[in-house]
Amino acid sequence: MSHNDDGDGKKNGDRASLIGLVYPDLDAHRRLLHLVAADARVDGVEFSVSAPVYKGSPAIVSALADADGLRGKIDAYFEHGLIDEAARVGFARAFQVAYTKRHPRSERQDVFVASGNVVVFAFDLLQPMQLPVPREAYDAIAAGPHVSAALARLRSGDGVDKGQLRVVLRVFLDFAFNPRRHLDSQVQAACAEIDCARPYVIEADVGHAVAGYPLMVLDSLARQVGGRAVWLDE
Repeated sequence: MSHNDDGDGKKNGDRASLIGLVYPDLDAHRRLLHLVAADARVDGVEFSVSAPVYKGSPAIVSALADADGLRGKIDAYFEHGLIDEAARVGFARAFQVAYTKRHPRSERQDVFVASGNVVVFAFDLLQPMQLPVPREAYDAIAAGPHVSAALARLRSGDGVDKGQLRVVLRVFLDFAFNPRRHLDSQVQAACAEIDCARPYVIEADVGHAVAGYPLMVLDSLARQVGGRAVWLDE
């Protein structure tokens, strides 16, 4: 997938591109988050949890009491709120009830999309010129959807807007497999590589201007946990 937008990149750069993390199991995503938090290319991370999952069960509260930093917090919510299928289904139902009360005219797809905002992990990448080998990031950007003016600035030694370096990962509480993405061609190709017929697909929102850079980072980490990072159809 390669597409570039000419011009100053301001309007097109505000667009978002979508990356999918394709895994054989949801625990792989938990392990990837640990890798992201420790990666030298990452400039900061945020992990947020809201109702109904936030301190949503005695098991989660107990695990949080014993949690050691961000890693322990991630583990507490994944092990007792997301990977535990019975717990996740219960939270998904509670979310659906609460959401439809607030938005009585909402459709099923609205609930699904909104459920991706319950457990969110976001991180910021370093400016590409701060990497040991900046050219790897430049080549990755050029190979994907990007804004040509932004890439030119990077190659000349300037940075890009920090918002373009932010990555937001969403797990859909309502249906963690994210079946709407299972027919995407690149998801299917990734499934063939990892030998998985029914994958979990986590969506990542990334800035359009330099989208190939976060894809490069995410794919290198996803491969370490048995997954892949791919472009999603927009």
